[in-house]
Amino acid sequence: MSEAHLRSQILEVWNEHVSTVNSEKDAEGRTGNNIDDSRIYAIEVVKIIIHNFMKGDFDVNDFRTALDSYNKHNNLWGFTAKLGQMYFNQMIKYNESSLDKLGATLKDLITEPKNLREALLKIETLEKMTIGIYTKAKDKHNAPYPGAVGFFLTYFWQIKNHKKWPILYPNLINSFKELDLWEDHKTQKATYEAYVSVYNKVKGIVEEIAGREVTYWEVEHALWNFKFKPEALSYVAELIPSPKAEPSKALVQESVKEDVVEQITAEVPNTNVEPEERRQEQNDRVMASKEAINYQEYLMPRLSRLLSNEYVQNDPENSFSALVLEAFSQLDFQVEVLDQNKERNAYAILRFREENIAIILDAHPSSADFQKENDRRIVKEYISDNLKSLSKEGYKKVSYILVSNHFSDLYNSFVSYINWNTDIKKTILISTEAILYILAYKLKKKQGIYPILDRFGSFSSHVHMGNVASELEQE
Repeated sequence: MSEAHLRSQILEVWNEHVSTVNSEKDAEGRTGNNIDDSRIYAIEVVKIIIHNFMKGDFDVNDFRTALDSYNKHNNLWGFTAKLGQMYFNQMIKYNESSLDKLGATLKDLITEPKNLREALLKIETLEKMTIGIYTKAKDKHNAPYPGAVGFFLTYFWQIKNHKKWPILYPNLINSFKELDLWEDHKTQKATYEAYVSVYNKVKGIVEEIAGREVTYWEVEHALWNFKFKPEALSYVAELIPSPKAEPSKALVQESVKEDVVEQITAEVPNTNVEPEERRQEQNDRVMASKEAINYQEYLMPRLSRLLSNEYVQNDPENSFSALVLEAFSQLDFQVEVLDQNKERNAYAILRFREENIAIILDAHPSSADFQKENDRRIVKEYISDNLKSLSKEGYKKVSYILVSNHFSDLYNSFVSYINWNTDIKKTILISTEAILYILAYKLKKKQGIYPILDRFGSFSSHVHMGNVASELEQE
């Protein structure tokens, strides 16, 4: 790609970002980015948590718990998901017999590096350690994933110095690919080295365009909110790639030499983040079909219409949305259909008072049609309105869920936009099959919904039949 063409693309990205920011004003008519303001405040809180760990007031378990507690209510960096908190939880699980050693190692690694060279050495150290655990683990699904190392460490470095250290986000790698600036790398060390270089290149062009210094955060928001053309967009790889991915042989050999592992018994994944969610979903479907319950046996015939496309649109009792709501009702949620004559509103509110959980729900058989009918700014507005009402009712855990038969690639941008521009705790895209599977599992096991919901706290934003079955059937 020529420099002129690259500059033209980045100009388009930046102009759309500026337009979006300028169109969103607070109650006093001021423009700005509330997320960044919230991050500045949150950084000071997280610094205190880190300080307590560093000086010994917190052991590694206390440190993990404190981070989890704060980030669940202030999820400003995405740390609560699998590349952050889940990775941390799994590292502790696999080091239960040597937590003091793990704590000492983490204290060294999360300390801000002096320069990029030292940063890469820290990433390499934790990557080798993680690979050592991953290769020995019988259950790869619950083992710490080597591809999480870059995000995990750079989160802490950015807390220390957000102007110097960009966080290694898979989403932004995807954006760099769309700009034709990225080639994949086999290790997290090599990935982060290239990532910083590309990030700074894009940042430099943006500064030339804007005529001022810009922050990593501004570039981050611009790239995440930008709507790439459908034919150019690939799915963001948020799900863990299959354990059968191409092994990083050099790292394995070096791990053996340094006695990180005594014996390699399984293949090691390529630790760069690949856009493979579609392939993973297909693999999960095959596994689910072989190992999971025959969920249709547990469903009332009326709900089976969702699978056979026998729902009747514009029928208040038999439409796709009405049947989805019936499924949630059987999941023990209190359901409230919102006024559909009112312009700009979600379809329903779901409440689970015992745990102060509420869901703002939309349901549409076609995700593409839903997007055509609902601009994301409209969705943002009615999510914010309903969130305020639910907060006044005392609901502390409020999510936004969109149910559809399938989701197009464009919904990565949609999820990022909702997460960054509302105070919602989590945005989830969930397939019709996944909802029905959860219901069937609940009926089969004769249990309440909360134990099931509690197991999905660290799921990605895209929940489908495969990952639901994988999670529920691993007891």
